[in-house]
Amino acid sequence: MSETLDGLLRLVRERFPRVGEIDSQTRIVADLALDSIQQIDLLVELENHFAIALELEDDGVDTLGELAACIDRARSASRV
Repeated sequence: MSETLDGLLRLVRERFPRVGEIDSQTRIVADLALDSIQQIDLLVELENHFAIALELEDDGVDTLGELAACIDRARSASRV
């Protein structure tokens, strides 16, 4: 498991403790049942935690694994 995915899973577990088992294949909307406000709150928290800016609208991010990959790309781009 990548460091980014591990951090993401830890944040999701802390933020949404009633959610059952989660992993890289957990779907953000369908499995976590996050409404649009919760999704935005999570996005802001991730941007602050990882010190990045995320552009998810066009990426088709569905799972936590895809979100972790998106975070990794944003982190790499910010180092350039």
